[in-house]
Amino acid sequence: MICPKCHNDNKYDNLTCDFCMAPLPMTKEREKEIEQKKKLEQKEKYRKSMDKLIGLSIGLVIIILIVVIGIWVF
Repeated sequence: MICPKCHNDNKYDNLTCDFCMAPLPMTKEREKEIEQKKKLEQKEKYRKSMDKLIGLSIGLVIIILIVVIGIWVF
């Protein structure tokens, strides 16, 4: 969001300008944009956490298999 007073580029969900502290205008379009971007951020966080969980699960299965094969061989 570009500040109308100082033309500083702010994060999309800021209510005031980071540079001059002027209030940023809130329109219906901006409210919808903020809501959509927050939903996308939540989905991305969920996807990343699921990727990590899957990776950890695969690693745990591999470690268990190595231990079981090691016990079985010796």
